[in-house]
Amino acid sequence: MACQTSTTTDKNPEVATATLLWTGELAADGCGFEVLLDGRKYLPENEDAIDARYKANARTEVELTFERLPDPIDRRCGMVPQPRVMDAIRIISIRPR
Repeated sequence: MACQTSTTTDKNPEVATATLLWTGELAADGCGFEVLLDGRKYLPENEDAIDARYKANARTEVELTFERLPDPIDRRCGMVPQPRVMDAIRIISIRPR
């Protein structure tokens, strides 16, 4: 009998209109993607789920299916030496509006 582990935190994902913010490549002093949702910024835990085409604009309106995660993400990036702790989400699907 095998054990299964799941990283899913919520059995009912949310769907919302959000703004995807592209702040630049981490390697070039940017901070990657942020998601603006209901006036609050979130960091996507699985940023690799976001297609590279969204890097063409600093702001893109999207329809987002996601799960809120219980623990924040601490991402140190750019020229800012201070911790950048933000609430986290896991993206399930994303499409332009």
